[in-house]
Amino acid sequence: MTTSETRNRGGALVKSIVLLVVVGGIGAGLWRLGVFENSGDDTARIQTADIAQVSVLTFDMTTTASGELQAEDQIEVRSKLEQHTTIVELIQEGKRVEEGEVLAVLNSDSLQTELDDEEIGLESDRAELIAAENAFEIQKSDNDSTRQAAELKLRLAELALDQWINGDHAIKMQQLELSIEEAERELDRLREKHDKNIGEEGLLAQGFISADQAKQDELAYIKAQAQVKRTRLEHKSYVTYQEARDREQKESDVEQARAELDRVERQNEIRLADKRADLTSRQRRVARRENEIAELKEQIENATVRAPSAGMVVYGTTVEQSRRFWSNDGPMQIGQQVHPNQLIFALPDVSKLVAEVRVHESLAGRIRPGQRAMVTVDAANGLTVNGTVQDIGILAENGGWRDPNLREYTVTISIDDTNSEGALKPSMRCEATIVLGRVEESLATPVPAVFNDGPVRYVYVPEGGLYRRVPVQTGRFSDTHAEIIAGLEDGQSVLLREPSAGEVIDGPWDQGELELVGLTLNEDGEPVRAEPPAGQATPAAFRGG
Repeated sequence: MTTSETRNRGGALVKSIVLLVVVGGIGAGLWRLGVFENSGDDTARIQTADIAQVSVLTFDMTTTASGELQAEDQIEVRSKLEQHTTIVELIQEGKRVEEGEVLAVLNSDSLQTELDDEEIGLESDRAELIAAENAFEIQKSDNDSTRQAAELKLRLAELALDQWINGDHAIKMQQLELSIEEAERELDRLREKHDKNIGEEGLLAQGFISADQAKQDELAYIKAQAQVKRTRLEHKSYVTYQEARDREQKESDVEQARAELDRVERQNEIRLADKRADLTSRQRRVARRENEIAELKEQIENATVRAPSAGMVVYGTTVEQSRRFWSNDGPMQIGQQVHPNQLIFALPDVSKLVAEVRVHESLAGRIRPGQRAMVTVDAANGLTVNGTVQDIGILAENGGWRDPNLREYTVTISIDDTNSEGALKPSMRCEATIVLGRVEESLATPVPAVFNDGPVRYVYVPEGGLYRRVPVQTGRFSDTHAEIIAGLEDGQSVLLREPSAGEVIDGPWDQGELELVGLTLNEDGEPVRAEPPAGQATPAAFRGG
């Protein structure tokens, strides 16, 4: 039944039992006074205090759940400091503030000290950065000078090679070839002269020249032959050795100059890269230091906690206590330590509230968005407002160390009326009555009249001054009434309490009455559910209320 399935935190079970007894008593009294009316008969039925009449009724199926009020829209203000600190100034809780108003001031002395140190370090880093920039520019200038020197050396070597090829070497070859030509012509002239002097009819034989003159001409001829050999040898020697040596030397000078230029460019690149790396490192160090200073300044600015929007101030400790009712943290106060990202304040919009209540997992499946509810707030002089189920939590919460086996879902109920007068406040305890459904024009009896014995649900019917057990088939339940599908008739009386042993007619179950409500007796005489016809499902009333 609904009342037996409902569980609430912190003694909610006891509260439900008391409520059930009270409601049952009220229901019985109303039955006794004839307040519950038959749909077709307005005649009042007056019974004794423990007796009620079964009647055709229309009633709501409801369940109650407790919880607290919360703002539908709420802004949380958390500590943005990245270190633990303490509160040095604090606004009064419950005060209404405007956007930008100071809510609290956190201790930022250590941050200010760190900021001072970082700013001193920044000046040093900037000086080193300037030195690195100058060193980089100097290295670029040095690189230009060394590269230009190497390029000049290469150009001079190339010019020297070109000069040798097209100048010195050409002149030398021309001189050698000219010497050979002169020596050969001189040799030819002296040979003709020698032949002219020495022959039988030569000048010597004719007496035109002396023997001594002839010998001198012969000696000149021999020297001319030697001169030809010498000039040819000089030419061969130059071409074979000197030319190759000079060419190789000049070309080597060019290659060395070119290699030197390449080496200089590589060294320049290495030196410049080293200076650039040092410059980049200095730039990053300055940038990192500037970022740290900016973050410290932002942290110091965040030490002054301001309202992001208008609203009512609620301390974070109050919010946490409402969420964790076993929390024994005291109220927020000056000097209290605050850790990073800690909830300091909540700024709820108190004009629109919701009720967050917890229902037992056995009832969660029967609750749907859009169901009607009534929310009662004791702290607001028992004010009751209308509401509508907004949503049901996805995951169940356990009962903690008080009841680890308890599983409950949080149901959010939107309050239909606006809180324009401010009578309701967040975190106020409340109790919600949720309408699960409605039973239209059905035979019903008060819930206290229904009892269980194994698979049998039954009521006590007056008979001859005593009470007899009568099996019934029940349908839907509310907190106060149970729908009767079979076993009773309209106007029949039932007992609203557990009778004493002497008040009960002792006897076995009546087979006919059991069959009327879908039960039968087994071989041992024990009541069991009758098997339904093939293809017919067991009625829901027999699968548990």
